[in-house]
Amino acid sequence: MRSILLFVSLGVVFLYSCSPISERKQPPPTLEQLASSDLNLNGEQLANAYCGACHLKPGPELLDRTTWAEKVLPDMRKRMGLILPEDFGQDLPEDSGVPPGVYSKAQLIKRNDWEKILAYYLENSPDSPLPQAEKAEPVIGIPGFKVSQPVFNTIKGNLTTMLKIHEETGNLWLGDRLKMIYVLDAKNGFRILDSIPTDIAPVDITWNENGSFDLLNMGRMDPSNDTVGMVSGFWHDGQEWKSEEIISDLIRPVNLAVADWNGDGKPDRVISQFGNHFGKMSIYLSGSENYEEVILSAQPGARRAIAVDFDRDGDLDVLGLMTQAQEGVYVWLNEGGGKFKEKALLRFHPAFGASDFRFMDLDNDGHKDLIVVNGDNADLSQIPKNYHGIHVYKNNGKNEFEESWFYPMFGASGLEIADFDRDGDLDLFVLSFFPDNGQRPKENLVYFRQNDSGDFDPFVLGESIDGNWLTMTSGDVDGDGDIDVVVGSFDFNDLYKGANEPWKPILFLENKMD
Repeated sequence: MRSILLFVSLGVVFLYSCSPISERKQPPPTLEQLASSDLNLNGEQLANAYCGACHLKPGPELLDRTTWAEKVLPDMRKRMGLILPEDFGQDLPEDSGVPPGVYSKAQLIKRNDWEKILAYYLENSPDSPLPQAEKAEPVIGIPGFKVSQPVFNTIKGNLTTMLKIHEETGNLWLGDRLKMIYVLDAKNGFRILDSIPTDIAPVDITWNENGSFDLLNMGRMDPSNDTVGMVSGFWHDGQEWKSEEIISDLIRPVNLAVADWNGDGKPDRVISQFGNHFGKMSIYLSGSENYEEVILSAQPGARRAIAVDFDRDGDLDVLGLMTQAQEGVYVWLNEGGGKFKEKALLRFHPAFGASDFRFMDLDNDGHKDLIVVNGDNADLSQIPKNYHGIHVYKNNGKNEFEESWFYPMFGASGLEIADFDRDGDLDLFVLSFFPDNGQRPKENLVYFRQNDSGDFDPFVLGESIDGNWLTMTSGDVDGDGDIDVVVGSFDFNDLYKGANEPWKPILFLENKMD
């Protein structure tokens, strides 16, 4: 009987290692199953099986040979518990603060099998990162927008972590890493109307009808597994702001979505807890007294969530972007009673670097499309990646999505979509936190204006204003009826060396289109 089970197991491994993902009916074998089997497979088949046990397998062409050999593959090997003599004398993962369980204590791959995988990647990867595909050259100068950078009369670091425009007042709410929120009046030169201290760096905000607001505080901005993030409620008490914790112990959260998912008339909250080695996408459902946490995904890299009735059954579902290992766009379908069913809409390889997304009807066919930007480049493979950029996945009307447009853009990180030129279709603004600084023209902020054929014409800044753009928001900040754009600066020199110049936290693109 044991030999029959082993034969069946090996057959599943072989079929899994050869067949396309779309055709696979069996779940992938676990690393433990693979390690206990005598696999007579070549390097590519082993890579399909081992990589596919944890995430989508990345192709060798995605990274250059040196990055595979010196950065990514050694880390993957150690995660599978295979320690080689070359590792002796180096810090162990736990010496660097990696929590237990991330790197296996047991050896989950035979050395001979690992050497086949290593040879497969090194023999089939390029000598240097592949260049971007041919694309439309950006026009210098963003049409219809007046670009300016307000300067404040104080020496302070440009460390913007949050930008939001209050819809009713048009005031810009700016949060920075130095634990402050500033309320700025764009109609009067962005003068400071109010300043509100926070416990930790703010990253997202929602306002309530009574003038109070909920604030998402990230905790440690640097990669960590700390659980010091929180949602705090703020309200006015006379002339002072008071606050209290609403939800605490969050793992490096980055996004807050508020809606009534359980239909009780009270706000529920979905919090994207990006984390580092650990993280999760969680929904906190309102109850009679406290919130009930339902974990939608127990994976790190949760980036953004949107409330939408995706299956049109009358209740709200959660549409979300996951990054890190399990990169992709997922929907968690609301089944009632606090239960949600996960469905993957798009899946990406772990080097994809997804950063932001929207669910909007770009082509005016009545069906919402998925727009994804990818450009996170702060992990092991910090090289220019030709697959970074803006991806449009067209909805075929059945909530099935296929890529219909791609524009290469190194380090694409943030996205705003609106009818900026007021011609009846949607346009895009995309920023890059990880641009190629040697590229000309520099593409750290690109405006994509949709033309009559449904394509997008790219434009970049013509002004000699440079900065490290991290955050972006859009709305009618000056009260003239059109959509403006505000971009936030995050300067690492200010963070590590201290500020020595006047504060210039934002770039203002004032919409001047008639």
